[in-house]
Amino acid sequence: MNPFRAGQKDTPKAASSPSARGLGRVAKKRVRIIKKVRIAGGLWKFISLDRIGSRYVWDKRSGYYFLEWWEGKKRRRERAGITPSEAAEAQRRKQHELVGELLEQGGVPPTADEASATRISDAVRMFADHVRNHSPGKPETLRRYEQVLGHFELASVRKKYVEAITRADIDEYKTKRSTEPSEGRKRPVTPRTINFEVSTLRTFFYYLIHERGLPMLNPCAHFKPLKDERKRAKRKPSVYAQEELDKLFATCDESEKAIFATLLLTGLRKRELYFLTWRDIDLKRATIRVTGEGKDGFSPKDYEERVIPIPPDLVQLLKALPRPADWVFPNPKGERLNHLLRRFKEIASRAGIGHATLHKFRHTYATRLLEKGCDIVTVQHLLGHSDLETTRQYLNPDDSLKRKAVNNLSLAG
Repeated sequence: MNPFRAGQKDTPKAASSPSARGLGRVAKKRVRIIKKVRIAGGLWKFISLDRIGSRYVWDKRSGYYFLEWWEGKKRRRERAGITPSEAAEAQRRKQHELVGELLEQGGVPPTADEASATRISDAVRMFADHVRNHSPGKPETLRRYEQVLGHFELASVRKKYVEAITRADIDEYKTKRSTEPSEGRKRPVTPRTINFEVSTLRTFFYYLIHERGLPMLNPCAHFKPLKDERKRAKRKPSVYAQEELDKLFATCDESEKAIFATLLLTGLRKRELYFLTWRDIDLKRATIRVTGEGKDGFSPKDYEERVIPIPPDLVQLLKALPRPADWVFPNPKGERLNHLLRRFKEIASRAGIGHATLHKFRHTYATRLLEKGCDIVTVQHLLGHSDLETTRQYLNPDDSLKRKAVNNLSLAG
């Protein structure tokens, strides 16, 4: 039994019955491919395609392929592309849709040889299992993928089978998501988030095609990203001013000061900080090693380990910390730290600092390095960026640096 095929659970007798085979044949016959071509006089005309057995003989004239089927006494037509492969794929999707409709109406599913389809829910489960097994150290990646696929399932309630998803469905998904509010916020979902979600869906469909062998085209292939006005404006990521940092650290106790100073002076990501152990720190050499070695549930982003030099200020703070556990920053129970943001928001609120986030420390770290003359490739490696373009976002200097640079110019050269 193939667990990935819909309608084939534990009813082999029903699936192989004559009525099932007949239903499959009817579903196939109901959808045919025709073509609209220009004839003499410039008029457009629908033509039937010749067939050799079950294969179409494709008309070489330019034009547009259409699907044609009957719903009772009504003839339906739907555009199916301009190439034979597009037309064949559209026909296959439409057949799955019609089979799905028959199933919903209480019909008997066709046999595996005549029609097979993968339910979207089953495809999502397979993909999640694949990510979980192949990236055990990436629970955050799995969480984000499952979140995207959850949105996709909700948006695709009219389609039960993944093979029936078309490029138009993906376009509708983008439109629908752009009108929905972000989680926990009042503003709509941003173009950047939607582009990430469609990119995730593209990975999902390629997995189904290449790993599971589903005979379909990727509806997300060559998708056009939505324009992000914020990205076009090339706004530099926001950073903490020194005055804000002074207020924050003045509000912290010694343990909290060490935590946030580590984020500020190393550029560590949140999860990299959570999984930091004393084995990762060499205070004599003044370095921190970002590694997933011996840490269940964690690996560096893009699996790239790195060593970060740390300044003397941070060395002194770390030396003064007690060591009740292997974790550098354990919670009061001695377990791994987690959910730091709420605690940080309370501290920032007491300090009178608005728009405070943990990731803003990383932005501040990168910006300060570049402003102090560090080359961009070195900053890239310190941050653990796999793509230099990600680091390049910090290069836009603020007005004070622009003024300082321009003031060095004169008529004397």
